Amino acid sequence: MSGSIKRKIGVSSAFILLLFVVISAVVCYSCVRLTGSRYQDSIADSVLDMAEFTINADIAKESFSTRSVSDEYTSVQNKLLEYQKRNSKVVKRISLVSFSNTSGGYIYDTDGHKLGMQLEYDEYTSSVKAELLNGRNTLRHFGNGTLTVYRPLRTVNDSLCGYIIVELTAPYEYDYLSFILLVFGCMLAVCLIFIILLGFSLNRNIFRPLREIVDSAVAISQSKDDNIKVSPAFFNSKRSDEIGMLSKALQDIFFSIQSSTETLDRIRFDANHDGMTHMLNKRSYNTMLEKFKNCDMICLIYFDVNNLKLMNDTLGHESGDYVIKAAAEYIQGFLTENDYCFRMGGDEFLVVMTECTYRSVDKIIDKLENDCPYILSRETDSIKCALSFGYACEKADYSYEELLAEAEENMYRKKAALKKQLQMPDR
Repeated sequence: MSGSIKRKIGVSSAFILLLFVVISAVVCYSCVRLTGSRYQDSIADSVLDMAEFTINADIAKESFSTRSVSDEYTSVQNKLLEYQKRNSKVVKRISLVSFSNTSGGYIYDTDGHKLGMQLEYDEYTSSVKAELLNGRNTLRHFGNGTLTVYRPLRTVNDSLCGYIIVELTAPYEYDYLSFILLVFGCMLAVCLIFIILLGFSLNRNIFRPLREIVDSAVAISQSKDDNIKVSPAFFNSKRSDEIGMLSKALQDIFFSIQSSTETLDRIRFDANHDGMTHMLNKRSYNTMLEKFKNCDMICLIYFDVNNLKLMNDTLGHESGDYVIKAAAEYIQGFLTENDYCFRMGGDEFLVVMTECTYRSVDKIIDKLENDCPYILSRETDSIKCALSFGYACEKADYSYEELLAEAEENMYRKKAALKKQLQMPDR
C-alpha cells in the first residue's frame, strides 16, 4: 500500500523481531556468563581448598625463611604440579606467595618459579597491598580474561605464611562464545524468514485487499460515468474480520449513492419532462430559451391538436389522453438526436431544430404536408382529432420571438384550413 501502512507495519515488525533477537542473545549470554562465573568460583574454591589441605603453613614458612628445599617441600610441590596438570583446562597456575612491603616472594609455584624468586607488585596487587600484608581476607580479581583468587594461609600460631594464588584459564563462557554467535545467527535467519512469511501473509490477506478497496473507492469518487470497474475485494463482505466489515460498509455507501443518484436523475427527469408523453416540458423550454436565441440556424415547428376540447367533453379525458399520446408519438417519429420537442400546453407542441439545413427542413415539412390531415383519434371515435402545424425557419441574425410568432401564426392558419376541410366545429 502506498502510504506506508504497509511500510510502517513492516518496519515495526522487523524492529520488534530484531529487538527480540538482540534481547534474547543478550539474555542468553548473560545467563551463560553468570553460570560461568559461578562455575569458576566453584573451581577456584575447590583448588584453594586442595592447596590449603596439601600445604603445611609452618613448613612452608620455614622453607621460605631458610630457602632450603626439604623432602616435604618437594612432595608438596609435586602434588600441586600434578593437580594443575590434571586440571590444566581450567587451572592455569597455583602459587603460594609471601608478600612484604617491597615485593612478593614465591614459596610454591606450578608455573616454574623457584623458591624465593621475587614477584613484583603489579597495578592490582599494589592497590590491595594493605590487604595482602594484613592477610585476613580472600581477594578475587578478574583481569586479562582470567580469574585470580588470593586466599591467606596462616600458621598454627595464626601468623601469616602467605597467599595461595589460584589463576584460572579463560572464562567458562568463552568456550561457548562461538556457539552463542551461531545461535544468534540462526535466530536472525529464522527472524528474517519469519518477517518474509509475515509480509507475504499480510500482503495477501490485508494489504492487497485494502489496496484494491482503496483503488475502487478512489475510482468511484473520481468517475463521471456509470461504467466503473470495481475490484472483487470491494464487494467481499463474506470476510468476518475488519476488512469484511469495511467492505460491507463501503458497499452500503456505494449502493446508497447509486440509489440516491438514480433517485436524483429520476427527479431531474420528472422536473424537465411531461409525465404523459415524456417530452420536454415548458419549464425545460424556459431554461433553454437563451440557447435558442443564439444559433447559426434554427427551425421552429408549432403543433396543435384540433378538436381536443370537444373530445374531452364528449368522450372523456381517457380518449383525449390517447390523442395526446398519438400526437407525441407521431412527432417523435421524425426527430433527430439534435432536435428538441416540448409540450407547451394541453394540446400544443413545439419542435426546435438547432442543427438543421434548409434541405432537412424541407424534407420534414414535405412529410407533414403529405400526411395532412393526420387523424389522431381512433376510427371508432365519433369525434375526429387532427394535427395542425406551422413552421418558421431562419439563418444567422434573427429575432427568436418574431420567429416563434410566425410559426404559431402559420399553425393557426393551418388549423383553420383543417377545420373547414374536415367540417370540424369551431371549438
